[in-house]
Amino acid sequence: MEQQKEMSIQELLGILLGHLRMIIVVTILAGIAGYSYAKFVLPLQYTSSIKIYVTNNNLSDTNDINQINAQDLNTARSLATTYIVILDDAMMYEAISNRLLKDYKEEDLKNYFTIAHDENGEAYIPSNQIKRLINISAVNNTEVLQVTVTSQVPKFSADICTYISKLAPQIIKRTTKAGSVETVSPAKVPTAPSGPNIPRYLLLGMVAGFAVAVGIALISSFLDNTVKSGEELRDRFGVPVLAEIPDIFMEGKGGSSKYGKY
Repeated sequence: MEQQKEMSIQELLGILLGHLRMIIVVTILAGIAGYSYAKFVLPLQYTSSIKIYVTNNNLSDTNDINQINAQDLNTARSLATTYIVILDDAMMYEAISNRLLKDYKEEDLKNYFTIAHDENGEAYIPSNQIKRLINISAVNNTEVLQVTVTSQVPKFSADICTYISKLAPQIIKRTTKAGSVETVSPAKVPTAPSGPNIPRYLLLGMVAGFAVAVGIALISSFLDNTVKSGEELRDRFGVPVLAEIPDIFMEGKGGSSKYGKY
């Protein structure tokens, strides 16, 4: 059994080495395709971010900052997790939609968002269109939240961050009746694109191309029912091989074996 397993691995390596040129070519071409797709097809992305500090009402009501203890900080950290869930709500996205439609022309927004209309004819941006641009997370498991917005327009990213910094305190106070948030620094309009990640698409293309090339090599070898050697002929049909006639012209024709047909 151990010998058979070793031979199977050797055969597999032999198949891959026999198709090495094809595997390399397909891998390189797929990598070029992934690079070209990211470089010339995908739109540029711009990211803006803000940090929000979560505080407990007990902390804000304290006159002496020395009275802040570990329990208060742990409470603030747990509130940060709760606030992430609260801010990831349709109420937030509807408010951002209203702000965008107020600050920008509908014709300009149509290039980047799907504009829908309610039963009263009022325009709005569906929540999922805005949600996909926003990511909210706790910074290193602390009471600080980081809000990042990535869109195709630099000013959209900065403005949505600003909307969130103004809406977050209102929504949190209205929902929890406890705790508060403060924006650490205002959002800035990004000056350089943050995406797409071209090296990532290049790597994904090469990995996909390599996998496809290996699959083609294995399938073509599996479907190939020709005999490559006298030992294979003996093992497959159980007949003795009396002699092997070398094909002296095979090497000149680019063949990998020195034997002709049996």
